[in-house]
Amino acid sequence: MALRLGMCKALTVEVLTKLHTAGIVSAAEFVSRDLESLSKELHIPYKDLCSIQRVSLAENSAYPVSALALYQNALSSLAILSTGSDVLDQLLDGGLYTGEVTELAGDTVSGKTRICHWCAASTVKEGCNSVLYIDICKSFTVGILMDTMSEEAPDPQVIQSRLSRVKFLQVFDLFQLFSALEEVELCLSQQEQTPSDWKSLKLVVIENLPLLIYPNMTSSAPYNQGTLSRLGIKLKQLADSLSIAILVTNHLVGFYGQDKSDQRKAALGKVWSQVPHTRVILNRRSCGLSNFPSSSEVEAKLVKSGRQQTPCSATFCLSNGGPVCQTSKT
Repeated sequence: MALRLGMCKALTVEVLTKLHTAGIVSAAEFVSRDLESLSKELHIPYKDLCSIQRVSLAENSAYPVSALALYQNALSSLAILSTGSDVLDQLLDGGLYTGEVTELAGDTVSGKTRICHWCAASTVKEGCNSVLYIDICKSFTVGILMDTMSEEAPDPQVIQSRLSRVKFLQVFDLFQLFSALEEVELCLSQQEQTPSDWKSLKLVVIENLPLLIYPNMTSSAPYNQGTLSRLGIKLKQLADSLSIAILVTNHLVGFYGQDKSDQRKAALGKVWSQVPHTRVILNRRSCGLSNFPSSSEVEAKLVKSGRQQTPCSATFCLSNGGPVCQTSKT
């Protein structure tokens, strides 16, 4: 920031001219100089230079924060939400982190919806946590959610209490999605007027996001990229400022190479690729276990993470109720 008249009474036109003559234009250049030497060199009173320095530091420098305060803030805002699968939790270094956006990318039958149901059921199991489930293509099923909950809590009253903390919302276009996110931010930012069921919100699930983006691909490309970038910024802002975890599901695009290697990647292009903090690609294949005829094996491949080494993968079998026959991480 440049030195200017009016910052303080000591910074007069005469003093400012002398500083410019000495090559001192910005506040950073001024505070880096020794005031005693500068006073002798420019014949400016030392007290005036001290006054200018105090004002410059107050306007341009950040206040120091102790490490203890940072640590206490991290403890109060950070939570790790289980996905409902021990193997998937291990792959994600504990589970879904509040303050981050996690993406599950896979084919239509790769198990993305089932894992989203697990995450919702596992989140409301702990304390009084609540979940907002934003559905786009009517893939949300209460029956699967109840089956997952009933495995650990067969009591109907407990299941009913947990289901009451799962908020369901269906959107049909990007404008409704932005409106829903704005409502979440507004409700949680007003602490005194926030409803009790919103105060405990820890997880927001957005399923099949590409279905909202693809219809807009017929319009101009700059508008599409700008809207997608705005959505990514909004999701990151909500996750960080409100200390909630955001789980998004995506599709896969690409092809198989001549050596039968999987060259597919998450959809929505390069602009979106920078949004998620963590990305997991899901591939589903036959499980082949006689004990679990309704199960199928899912390979979860971690391709983007700020904590784990990538790429790494883990496999587990899923059934109608929850994860079974979990195998180790590879």
